[in-house]
Amino acid sequence: MKRQSQVWAAADWAGFDAELRESCGIPRAEADADIDRFAVDGVAPGRVVCPSSVEQVRRVIQIASARGLTVVPAGFGAHLGLGAPPSRPFIALSLRSLDRLVDHQPANMTVTAQAGLSVAALQAAVAGSGQWLPVDPPLPAATSVGGLISANLSGPSRFSQGTVRDLLIGVTVARPDGALAKSGGRVVKNVAGYDLGKLYCGALGTLGVVVEATFKLRTLPEATAVARITCAGLARAQSLLEGILAAPLEPSFIELLAGFPETGAGHVVVVGFGGPREDVADQSATLRRLVDGADRLEELEAAEKDAVIAELRDARALGEAFLALKASVLPARVTAFMRTLEEEGDSSGLTMAVQAHAGNGIIHVRVSRPAAPDPRTQARVTVDRLRAEAAGLGGTLVVERAAPEVKPGLDLWGGDIQGLALMKRIKQTLDPGGILSPGRFVDGIQ
Repeated sequence: MKRQSQVWAAADWAGFDAELRESCGIPRAEADADIDRFAVDGVAPGRVVCPSSVEQVRRVIQIASARGLTVVPAGFGAHLGLGAPPSRPFIALSLRSLDRLVDHQPANMTVTAQAGLSVAALQAAVAGSGQWLPVDPPLPAATSVGGLISANLSGPSRFSQGTVRDLLIGVTVARPDGALAKSGGRVVKNVAGYDLGKLYCGALGTLGVVVEATFKLRTLPEATAVARITCAGLARAQSLLEGILAAPLEPSFIELLAGFPETGAGHVVVVGFGGPREDVADQSATLRRLVDGADRLEELEAAEKDAVIAELRDARALGEAFLALKASVLPARVTAFMRTLEEEGDSSGLTMAVQAHAGNGIIHVRVSRPAAPDPRTQARVTVDRLRAEAAGLGGTLVVERAAPEVKPGLDLWGGDIQGLALMKRIKQTLDPGGILSPGRFVDGIQ
């Protein structure tokens, strides 16, 4: 693994260590395992710094900025594969020690947490009051509150619950100069000023370091049900999806799973319901009436239901990926794009596992490593071809992750990015020195 510290003098790192110890009381204590965990596509940080207070976060940013170092915010490092590696020597600023539940107001249905608290721990803390934060990001035990926001993570339930942008009502951020900025508050009906918290959703830590956030909560459903329907072909799956979306149903999620080339498992539609017990029973009965006699319907029992939900959330069925792509198209065009994937698999020999949030038009594609002698060319051709097909359907395609040896040659976001000029102006305004995560987001935004 290439170590970023090799391009910054050892004496400079020693000076940074000394100032960090004397000014912040943070000793250099990271192990090689920490360095590897916070590497971004094989590019390792010069240091991993774990502050234990917001004040230490502020001082670390100030020290790094004064010394010409850049800062990549992180929680546990689980989602650093999103975006490109930093373009300059950097420190990984792990907020995993800022893991306090600051405030929970069950009556107001809000929760405030520090950025290093895991999503799983937050959910466990509010579940005792019969509430939950209605997002289901992958790997919730390894996803921090800050990472949830910065990577704009979501899962199957975004169909019914929305995204973190819809739930975030307040945020505290350490700016590139170390000053703190706050937006929103701890009450749901907060209408004062601009809702700047939305800027940090999906920004990959390029605009500020999230140190605390407040979210709206919702009531845990009284009952849940999950049905898995195996359809005889994509056309039948499309017909079933159209029937579900047109029926008097309120699913919590609708997922369409497939593999190309065909594995014999068919196209699988997984539908979830949640709410009052009688409503869930009625909706399950309505779904049964929509299922064709040629389909295989399984209504999952408790243990299997939980396992399937976790698998959908964590994308375990998709396995390790040579390429991990995300296409966004209109819901009515999901199956059209999946036909494109089927044709691509047949023509290129690539093996792909597909999971679509069928009600949202979001399609996750995991491509296995090809047998081609030149995988870089294969990756670039595949991305370009599928991006063009998505654009032809009025959608977009981004590269979420890629093997380190092929990622540098890929256009991760797509060349014609709507609003790029505005993004650059926002970055220049909030981070004029390019201190935070340079090069991590869209190319040209330093």
